[in-house]
Amino acid sequence: MPSPSALVVLLGAVALNRVGFGIALVAAFSVGLAGALTIVGLLVLKARDIAARRRGGKVGQLLPILSAGAILLVGAVLTTQAVMNLPF
Repeated sequence: MPSPSALVVLLGAVALNRVGFGIALVAAFSVGLAGALTIVGLLVLKARDIAARRRGGKVGQLLPILSAGAILLVGAVLTTQAVMNLPF
C-alpha cells in the first residue's frame, strides 16, 4: 500500500534535485516500519499464548463477550453522537 509520507519525501527530494537521497530515506522508513510491524505481531502472538494459559474460570470465559459488548457500546455512542451532529 503506498505511503503518503513516502510520496511527500520523494516529491521533496525531486524538488531539491536529491532523488537518490529521497529513495534512501523512503527505504529506511520502509525497513523501520516493517520491523515495527513485525515486532508488534510477535508481541501479539506472545500475548495470545500467555492469555490462553491464564484464561480460566468464569471470568476468562466471559472476557471475550464483555470486550465485544464494550466495543459495541462505544461504537453505538460514537454513532449516536455523529448522527446528532448532522446538519438537518
